[in-house]
Amino acid sequence: MQLYEIISLIGFILGTILHIVLSILIVQRKHKTGSELIFLFLVISVAMWHFGNSVSLFSFLLFRKSLFSVNFIADAISYTGIGFMPSLLLHTAVSFLFENNPHIRKSLQRLIIVGIYLPVIPFSRVIRNFIELSDSSLTALATHYVKPFVFWLLLSLFISAGISRWLSKMGDEKEERKFHLAIFWVVTTIAVFIGFTVLLNGNKIPYAGDYLVLASMLSSIFPSIIFAYYVYRYNYMEFVLRRSAFYSFLTLILICLYYFGIKQFSKYLEHHYLVNARMLEAVFVINLVFWFPTLREKMQKLFRKLIFYRTVDSEYLLNELSHVISTDPLIHFTKLLEQVVESIRKATAIKSTNLLLFKSDRIQVIGEKRYEPISLEKIQHILQFFAKGEFIVLNRYEVKDVSVINEMRLLDAIFIFPIFVNRKLTGLLSLGRVKRGIQLASDNLDQLMIIANDIGSAVEKSKIIEEKLALERKMYENEKLSSLGRLSTSVAHEVKNPLSSIKAIVQVMREDIRENDPLQEDLAIIVDEIDRLTKVVNQLLQFAKPGSDTRTSVRIGDVIHSTLVVLNHEAKQNKITTSCNIPHDLPAITADGGALKEVFFNLFHNAIQAMPSGGTILIHAHVQQERHAIQVTIADTGPGIPRESFQKIFEPFYTTKQTGTGLGLSIVKKKLEDMEATIDVESDGQGAAFVINFPFHEPAFIQT
Repeated sequence: MQLYEIISLIGFILGTILHIVLSILIVQRKHKTGSELIFLFLVISVAMWHFGNSVSLFSFLLFRKSLFSVNFIADAISYTGIGFMPSLLLHTAVSFLFENNPHIRKSLQRLIIVGIYLPVIPFSRVIRNFIELSDSSLTALATHYVKPFVFWLLLSLFISAGISRWLSKMGDEKEERKFHLAIFWVVTTIAVFIGFTVLLNGNKIPYAGDYLVLASMLSSIFPSIIFAYYVYRYNYMEFVLRRSAFYSFLTLILICLYYFGIKQFSKYLEHHYLVNARMLEAVFVINLVFWFPTLREKMQKLFRKLIFYRTVDSEYLLNELSHVISTDPLIHFTKLLEQVVESIRKATAIKSTNLLLFKSDRIQVIGEKRYEPISLEKIQHILQFFAKGEFIVLNRYEVKDVSVINEMRLLDAIFIFPIFVNRKLTGLLSLGRVKRGIQLASDNLDQLMIIANDIGSAVEKSKIIEEKLALERKMYENEKLSSLGRLSTSVAHEVKNPLSSIKAIVQVMREDIRENDPLQEDLAIIVDEIDRLTKVVNQLLQFAKPGSDTRTSVRIGDVIHSTLVVLNHEAKQNKITTSCNIPHDLPAITADGGALKEVFFNLFHNAIQAMPSGGTILIHAHVQQERHAIQVTIADTGPGIPRESFQKIFEPFYTTKQTGTGLGLSIVKKKLEDMEATIDVESDGQGAAFVINFPFHEPAFIQT
């Protein structure tokens, strides 16, 4: 087998395989554009050219003679492919041009496309004559039918090169501009090479002429190699192909090199120098096995540097992120999640990365969408998709449900990974469009799936830690209350009884002296201070004693109105008005009526004290059906509460008043917790609002 035949067979086989792989890649792509569809037919035509020549040459080498039936079919395939190739090449180039310049009129576009395919009609006769030739060897290009076709081919190549040059200046992405520039130089070089070989009689150069013809015939493989390179390295046009396919292609090249290189070289030495070919091949194989680990390492480093360097960095970052999530102590859980989102963005180069965690009444968003209002209702179809508990990736290009697609567009999401905790959906990891500079390979999707699982485990572990801390805080508070209870008992004996005695003595002294005596005012002050100290002692005893279990069905509106009647006189004295908006059909709750009245009394009294110069107390109540609770809001128009004091105001003995004990709101919170209710404070610097949520267990809206 001559070197010319070896190069021909290897080249045509590799060209056939490469273009078949690219054809499958484009066919599998969802939502193909018009230019991509034309590009698919171009790739198929090039594959037909290489396949036909592969079959013809292989049959000749196998049987050492030309088989008419095989050659007839092979030539029909190859010449049909190359006959449509110039028109399809030009059509592909102008399609990209039309998409990048939409101002060109549709009628002009159709006229240009018709003109592109007109040369196919006269050249169909050339194709028929090619097939009818008795000499169908590779030197058939020397016939007089070739030059007219070559003129048309060169014209298509130069026009396509010019369009690629224009696109290289107009592209938005750096990698896109580099791709079109590379195609420009490759296509221009091919056009010059073919023109020299065919039109300038380069094929008649002794010995080198045959190889120039062969190179011209194989030249169509080089633009495809450039395209494949950008697909693998930059995920060009968002095509994704597993790296294993690339390695399989390289493995095929190595097999061809072994069979047509080492084996043929061994036979050459055996024929000319009487060397044992089998022994020589065994030596080559032994050396290959010995040096294989080193060779493989060198090749992997080379591939990572040339092709997959960004992908390898991405894999390393995602693996490191997974390790961080699984080992982090979760002391600052929110900061960890922010770090996760930022790390995913860096590793994948995805512009829009968001983490959605489902809370009891809201969605916590970490990422670019954190300032946008996203509710469960807006993504209900996505939630229904994951309702079955299947841990799969939601890909927008593969979804057929229009509602799901619209909700993914709302999130700017291309991929959505579910986050499950004990088979319950607790969040979503949303990834947007990938920059063309970095490939989001299927391996990265698998890693992101693992990261979503790790986030779910971290969420579960965080809840366990929060519950543990809550129990520890509860134990600490109970310990403080126990100590306070013992202290209160001691105070009751050591302070309260002496205070009662002192008060009795003072009152007797007031009776013994005249009414207009100056001591009357001093003794009155002593009595007031004794009453104040007695009130403090009573509050200590009340705060420390266990809650009451006497619960009945209570209507919140009735309790609020009765409490306002008690404080009505004091409110009028301070020029305070009350605005009460409570529906009559609020459902009843199960609670201790006395404790509930004391809660509202403390809150109303605090509001009155916060507005010494007058103001308004606003009371509003409504039913929250989704939470099965009654929400009561008590707001005032006072000076408000500093944000840094929001959590401290419910702590025992914390107060901002000169004469307060700091136990009022602590008692309120404790009594509400006994009712399984919650209380929160809101303030914007122009008043304060206390929001209470009471759970209820009866059907909503009981008629009165």
